[in-house]
Parts: sequence; C-alpha cells; structure tokens
Amino acid sequence: MQREAAEVMGSTRYRDTLIWLMLLILSQKPMHGYEIIKKINELTANQWKPAAGSIYPLLSYMKDLGLIDVVVVEEEGVRGGRKIVYALTDKGWRQLNEILTRKVQIYANFLDLIASSSLKALEEHGFADSAKALRSKLLEWATQFQKRLAEG
Repeated sequence: MQREAAEVMGSTRYRDTLIWLMLLILSQKPMHGYEIIKKINELTANQWKPAAGSIYPLLSYMKDLGLIDVVVVEEEGVRGGRKIVYALTDKGWRQLNEILTRKVQIYANFLDLIASSSLKALEEHGFADSAKALRSKLLEWATQFQKRLAEG
C-alpha cells in the first residue's frame, strides 16, 4: 500500500513539474504540442524529450483546469490546413506567477550551494579541472543572466 502511494505521489510530482514547465514555455508565446516537446528537450540539454503520449493528455488536463486555451490557426503547408496552438489564459498566468514565486527561491538555493561549497568539494576530491570549467560556465551564465534582468 505504501509503495502504491509513493508511486502516485511520484507521478503527481512529475505531472505538476511538467505543468509548470509547460506554463513557463507557453509564457513565451502560444505553441503547438510538438513545439513544446522540442522546447523541453532544448531546455534540458537533450536530456529529456517527453513523449507525445505525456504531453497531449496533459494539455487536455490543463485546458480542463482553465490554464490554457486551444486556438486553431489556419496555416498553409500544414496537414488539414490548420494547426492547433495552446495559449495561457488569465488563470494560467496567475498559476505561473504563483509557481515562479515559490520556485525561484528553490533554484537560487541550488545555485548558491553549487557556488558556495560543491565546486570546492569537487576540487578537493580530484576534479579541479571540472570545477574550474563549471565555475567559468557559472560566471558566464551569471553575467548573461544579470544583463537579461537589467534589460527587463
């Protein structure tokens, strides 16, 4: 019984993580399902490419929750001449705001832990070259990140 409860909790967390990621992606612009799959794959550095069987039922679920709207776009060169695009609703924007407000602190804590102790620990355990490369990458990212924040 406990194992089944843990599996349900795990699948709920997976679903919730995928929902917030899809809200984040759709905040950039309305997209069709395959664009969302490609964007997730890109954001995860080709480490995760969710199956259409995960994405489309979740898009339907998000629509039922009122987080997204389905928009049919007429487009030449597309089979049937129409493309289905998903866009955030006002409720979706509110949900994204709420999630980001919670998640930003979590990710800031992770980055702080990496910078404050994990890189040093890598160096101490014989991974000095790797730690140096990671530190350089983080500094480059931080500089770009600061510029993006300043631009608004």
